[in-house]
Amino acid sequence: MKKLKLWYGFLFICVLMVGCMKDEGCKEDREKEVVFTIYEDTGYGGALLRTYLTEPLLFSDSENKEIHTLTDILVEGLFDFDYERGYRYTFEAKKIWMSEPPQDASSIKYVLGELLSKEKVITADAQKTMTLFVASETVKFIPRYRKEYEVEEATSPAIYDALYAKELGLNSWMAIIDIEGFNYEEGYEYELSVRKVTQVEPFSVLYVLLDILVKNKKADNF
Repeated sequence: MKKLKLWYGFLFICVLMVGCMKDEGCKEDREKEVVFTIYEDTGYGGALLRTYLTEPLLFSDSENKEIHTLTDILVEGLFDFDYERGYRYTFEAKKIWMSEPPQDASSIKYVLGELLSKEKVITADAQKTMTLFVASETVKFIPRYRKEYEVEEATSPAIYDALYAKELGLNSWMAIIDIEGFNYEEGYEYELSVRKVTQVEPFSVLYVLLDILVKNKKADNF
């Protein structure tokens, strides 16, 4: 009987040790050193439960090269970060898989460390001809860089009724406040030939209408 108790005691200790080893492994899996990249231009996206689009930063990390918008993701160390469009930034960072993430955020968060590099990658003015699909309804939009659209400073966010558009063949939607030379009519879908003009100093993006390729009235859904 004494030997049996000793055997059960030994078995219990082994189970505890295996459990601890598993827990330690999980902790290692939940935290990893990565290089965190912030890209030279912003994207378009909206936080959960919001009905408007904004211009979030674009990022990736060295473990996952796919570029994402920085929405609903916790990033510690960005508070004093002075972002400039046209530059690409890399940081030392910890990528953490949270066991109990906030309800309204991703289960992954980043803790930024030292700035490794700041490289100017948009160095010259550029023009690009593209075909845009424009939806039949506008979208509420708060631009990140208000001074490009407003002459005077304002204390409250400026919310615009912007064109909801995407480059034909792509699924990345954009909010465009104005296409020079284009008179938009709500209720119509368009395909437009436009010229995208990127200016480096000061950084700005302008869209100019070249031609209206398609204009169709959106059918009502009953």
